Amino acid sequence: MTSKPRSPKPGTTAAAGPPEVAPVAAQPDSPPAAARRGAIPAAKAAGGPSPFLDDLLGSKAPIQIPGKVRYLMAKFGHWLVMGLMVLVLPGQLIALGMRAAMLPFASMAGTDSSLKLALALAMLLFLIVILIMALPGLQGRKVVGWQLLVLGNGINLVYGLLTGGIVGPILGALIGLYVLFQLRRYYL
Repeated sequence: MTSKPRSPKPGTTAAAGPPEVAPVAAQPDSPPAAARRGAIPAAKAAGGPSPFLDDLLGSKAPIQIPGKVRYLMAKFGHWLVMGLMVLVLPGQLIALGMRAAMLPFASMAGTDSSLKLALALAMLLFLIVILIMALPGLQGRKVVGWQLLVLGNGINLVYGLLTGGIVGPILGALIGLYVLFQLRRYYL
């Protein structure tokens, strides 16, 4: 006959035997530690603007930029941004100045676009500042530089919509986001 272990009477302690220890719940790894172990992809560990965009435009995009081209774009990204600033922004400033020169004639025609022009000028100046701030981060391949370029892409989209474009700014923003998410792994 087997005997059941007796439970001690209330107020007494059990005789021999090790004390029972409650099991400790497993502590979840922090995302960067889990990524170092290979448990989760590094892109998801660092967080980011959107895992959906990262999957759609980055690692799972139907068309990938070749690896060597991506590496060269990341290595010389700060030079690309400076070159594009030198080429594009003076033209944008000239176009904005021409709109400002036409503003008195627009008000005679009955349309008042001075607020829209002031917002567009403020957005353009903010974009220039953001791009200049992104240069050191891009040179050191830091995630901050990449994030500032994503912010600059959004500002450029709003600027394009404020200046009257619809298809061009949206298409430009999508192409810019595609390139940025293709290069993202070099800035993590």
